[in-house]
Amino acid sequence: MTEHVPEDRLRSLALDRIRRRRNFRVHLAAHLLGSLFLIVVWAITEYNNAGGWPTGFRTGRMNHDWDPWIIYPLIGGTIAVAVHAWIAFGREPATEAEVEREIERLRAERVSA
Repeated sequence: MTEHVPEDRLRSLALDRIRRRRNFRVHLAAHLLGSLFLIVVWAITEYNNAGGWPTGFRTGRMNHDWDPWIIYPLIGGTIAVAVHAWIAFGREPATEAEVEREIERLRAERVSA
């Protein structure tokens, strides 16, 4: 059986979803632009440090080897974007019962303060 949700509550939920999606898109764009910038900086410095294009990707400094440190910040940023995606798209909105419990908790805090 579906729960009846008032129109003002539906509007509030819709606005919240729109806000979460917009915030996610901004985060994703910032991550992509930041990653692109970081990759360019990495490529330029590795090209100069290794003396040319890579013949391999190793942490050691052999001739024409590039250090693959770039993967660590890219993995970290991607994990952050994935968590944000879960928050923006994967979480269910609060049920009316949860909202009522929180309102009661706030009222109790107000009375005791």
